[in-house]
Amino acid sequence: QYLSILIALLMEEEIPTGLYLLRMIPRKSFEGKFPGKKYRNFVCSSVLRVGLGYLFLMNVFLVLIQATGVLQIFYDVMALQFVQQLDDISFRLAKMDMLGKSISRATTAKCY
Repeated sequence: QYLSILIALLMEEEIPTGLYLLRMIPRKSFEGKFPGKKYRNFVCSSVLRVGLGYLFLMNVFLVLIQATGVLQIFYDVMALQFVQQLDDISFRLAKMDMLGKSISRATTAKCY
C-alpha cells in the first residue's frame, strides 16, 4: 500500500503543469500576446489546475486508507487517473476536429 502512494505522486501531473505555466508566462508577456484577455483568468485557471492536483492526491490517499487489497488499490487509482485525464482526452479530440470546426480552430490557434 505504501508503494502505491509513491506511484500516485509520480502519476500526478496537474500540480507541476500549473506551477510551470505560472512561472513561465509573466504578466507583461501574456498581456502583450493577448491584449483582450485578462491575466487574472489565466492565473485563476492555473491555480485551479494545481488545486485539482491536490484534490486528486487527497482522493488517492482516502482510497488507500479504505482499501483492503492490492488489486482494489490498483483499480481505484487507475480509475482516478482516467477521470483526471478526461480533459486532456477531450482536448486531443477537439484538436483532431472530432468536436466541431470552431472548437478545432480554438484548440489549434497559436498561443505560446
